[in-house]
Amino acid sequence: MSWPTFDRPPVAAFVDVDGTLLAQTTTLLFARILRRRGLIKRSFVLRALFHGLQHRFGRLDYGMLIAFGLKNIARIPVVELERIAYDNFVEFVRPRLYEGVVEHLNQLRQSGTAVVLVSSSPGIVIEPLSLYLGCTDTITTPVIIERGRLVGIGSGPPCYGEGKLYWAERWAEEHGISMDDSVAYADNWSDRALLQRVGTAVVVHPHRKLQQMAKARGWYIVCPRRPRASVRGELDR
Repeated sequence: MSWPTFDRPPVAAFVDVDGTLLAQTTTLLFARILRRRGLIKRSFVLRALFHGLQHRFGRLDYGMLIAFGLKNIARIPVVELERIAYDNFVEFVRPRLYEGVVEHLNQLRQSGTAVVLVSSSPGIVIEPLSLYLGCTDTITTPVIIERGRLVGIGSGPPCYGEGKLYWAERWAEEHGISMDDSVAYADNWSDRALLQRVGTAVVVHPHRKLQQMAKARGWYIVCPRRPRASVRGELDR
């Protein structure tokens, strides 16, 4: 099934990133480019790959992951991380966007829908993608920046699992938007709280448990074609 069309445009679209918009984990791609530039150790990339697999099966302790990640990049100035994140987007994120993603989100925006990315990945990593897609806003795990460096996690839950629903509901309340009039896009079992809360849900390439839930609840199920960009051999580049 292709990307859905709606008789009545949703007021807001809360859109997950990894596995939903592209066939890869943005944090892992970012870790790899940091490794290639000699800014982190290979063990960090392997750890990120392991946590990516945990996320795929809905068993990720995201709080532990982000604490580990921040510890490893705390010495790198935020301005440098932002430049690398842009390079990462151009070289590795944009080529991995599923077919039809850009066109579909453009149609939503043109119909008046507020498009909001909701991602567990750090805001620095996601922001270039958000700008490229013309998103209204971006929701990620809050972090603390001191003296131009990332030093810790901000208040509130990580933007993962139930945390995505927490931050999406908070954003909707601040902007006077009803969750019942909104749509959510996601690919992972861990995203089910957000999918269940909105009026319309779209699941992308779901695995068995989420696919069963989607069928039972009458949600949209879409399986866009994966891009041709290969990930083979990137770990050692």
